[in-house]
Parts: sequence; C-alpha cells; structure tokens
Amino acid sequence: MATKDLIPKDTDRILCVKVGKVIRENLYEMTRKYWKLKIERASQATHVLAIVNSEVVAVYIPHEWKHTEDYGHIGRIEFTGVEETNSEYLGKSVKNIFGKYPGPTLYINM
Repeated sequence: MATKDLIPKDTDRILCVKVGKVIRENLYEMTRKYWKLKIERASQATHVLAIVNSEVVAVYIPHEWKHTEDYGHIGRIEFTGVEETNSEYLGKSVKNIFGKYPGPTLYINM
C-alpha cells in the first residue's frame, strides 16, 4: 500500500528536517539540534517533522528555540519541545513537497 502524501493544514507552520536514512540514536535528539537556520524564522514553527526516507517518522511541538551552546556547533540552533504521538502527519510522505530538493530542512507555510 502506498504511503499517502502529506497535506499540511493552512494554519500549521511546519519545519521539516531530514534526520538521515537510518535512525542511529535518540530520534528526538537527532531532530531537535544543530540546525543551520535563522532562529527568527525557525521559532515561528508550530510543528517540527522528523523525516527519514521521505516519510514523517516523528512530530514535535517546539516550545523554545535557542542558539546551541555546544562548542562544536557554534552558530547553529536547537529547540526543546514535546512529541505529538497522535499527529495526523505521522507516516505521511513528503516526496510531493521535497521533490528532489537536496537540503536537510524545508519550511511549509512559513
């Protein structure tokens, strides 16, 4: 059975982050930190979607964004938040949105 395409709600401001092809560590930690993004824009996100192989594998509701304090990642940002385990976005395909876009992050409705 084919995976259904992600269709974002108009009111949701979404940041999609590709976390790799294989989950090797804590998925929340892989999703939440060390992104090279402008904090002013990222902090507008109502949802952060973790993407593996073009599929949404986790959805987080960010509560706070900040510049990372990890010396090896100066200039990057991270968030703290909670997982939304019953999100309608889980299991959806983002191929229709990402297409062949090579970047690791993508904003939707922002």
